[in-house]
Amino acid sequence: MTRAPLGDADSAQHLDEVVSSWAAQWHASALLGIEHQPLPDDRGHFHWLIRLRGDEKDVITVWLSLRQRTVHVETEVTPAPEENRETLFRYALVKNAELRELHIAIGPEDGIYLMAQIPILEVTKERLDEVVGAALTYVDEIYPTAMAMGFPSLYRRRKKTT
Repeated sequence: MTRAPLGDADSAQHLDEVVSSWAAQWHASALLGIEHQPLPDDRGHFHWLIRLRGDEKDVITVWLSLRQRTVHVETEVTPAPEENRETLFRYALVKNAELRELHIAIGPEDGIYLMAQIPILEVTKERLDEVVGAALTYVDEIYPTAMAMGFPSLYRRRKKTT
């Protein structure tokens, strides 16, 4: 058996059940909502959109895309930097070595993203919880520094209220 076999007609239904089961036990204060695209896109991929409330970034959106052999997980940390690009990209590359479950990537429009690939057979409620929890934690950890570097004239970190 291969670690990432081809998905079949039941893979989308299985992933939808895992996401629903996961959402039922997730912290209600952090979960803002879930959307599911029930029909595949032009490449045959099904999509789920999980919106979470962050501490540093108001809304953290995690995309799940069911691909041929894996579930692709993606969330934007920041848009493309307007200033200090090299400094920010170096920070992201160094930070990448500390991460578990997800890795930092520069997106097609130079935004900073967190991404992961999970083989279809490894997608469980527990694994989804680990990946979504890591995304929430890492975005809140990386976002303020990345925004201060990439948008120094626009971004001011909020003061936490206790």
